[in-house]
Amino acid sequence: MQLTLGQIARLIDGTVKGDESVLIDDVAEIQNAKSGAITFLANPKYAKYLATTAATAVIVEENCASDFPNLILVKNPNLAFSIILAHFRPELPPPVPGIHPTAVVASAARIGAKVYIGPYVVVESGARIEDNVTILAHCYIGQLARIGRGTMIYPNVSIYHKCIVGKNVRIHAGAVIGSDGFGFVRVPHGIEKIPQAGRVVIHDEVEIGANTTIDRGTIGDTIIGRGTKLDNLVQIAHNVRIGEYCFFAAESGVAGSTTIEDGVSVGGQVGIAGHLHIGAGVMIAAQSGLTKDVPAGMFVLGSPAQERLKAAQEFAHIRSLPELKERLKKLEMEVQMIKEEE
Repeated sequence: MQLTLGQIARLIDGTVKGDESVLIDDVAEIQNAKSGAITFLANPKYAKYLATTAATAVIVEENCASDFPNLILVKNPNLAFSIILAHFRPELPPPVPGIHPTAVVASAARIGAKVYIGPYVVVESGARIEDNVTILAHCYIGQLARIGRGTMIYPNVSIYHKCIVGKNVRIHAGAVIGSDGFGFVRVPHGIEKIPQAGRVVIHDEVEIGANTTIDRGTIGDTIIGRGTKLDNLVQIAHNVRIGEYCFFAAESGVAGSTTIEDGVSVGGQVGIAGHLHIGAGVMIAAQSGLTKDVPAGMFVLGSPAQERLKAAQEFAHIRSLPELKERLKKLEMEVQMIKEEE
């Protein structure tokens, strides 16, 4: 595929600064781009590559003052580049609808139109698969589970009984939806299991990363709100309620019965304790540990997590401790010398 820079600019609602007729035939990272490719600059850390990149054109923010010969100025370079990437590197088409001969589909399961069910998939009795769903090899769909229209389920995904998956959801390989929550009680003779009788309800347009696990509720439901994105290796415990359009980076985990409102961003390896309330728009820095509620709009970091500026001040004080220790040691020696002179 070849497009002129002007054609690309119209696709992404951008303004060309340079030669609109120059041809683009590929997309690439700014540090690895070759002639003929278009790239983008969104993170200031990569600005240094503008001087060395071999790319023919670069997508940049509207206020960029670079003298690079061919630029497209846009409001959001990340979004603009994703649109161009989809044109030059389109996704593979879905498999032709049908049920593979090795799949085991219960007679009482309801299968919609234009559904693909791949090799060795198991669909249990009472499950409902709506139109245009793709289920790749070795997946398990439990009894009375429901999969919404247009959803894509990658290999080796397990969706337990009664769980509900909305429309246009993506669930990547190895994810487990609806496993039992970690519910136990100590008794005199050991540990008794608490039945986990709830469900997992995943709303429309959610994306769930590889090997992520979402536990079913004990009585009520574990809920993932519309448009929320979970990275790989994320753990969501029983009865957690996550709002709309949240981000969870890899290896983060949420303990049971915590409520997370809309638009929350969670960094990698964050741990969130149980029975907390995280307000809308909260940002949580990587490797933070939350042990108490967080009001809406705050940016927190550290373990235990606290407001960003306060935490940064404490970190700065901690870094200065070796110097303070040496100063204190000298002062103690001086005091001792004064005492000896007296």
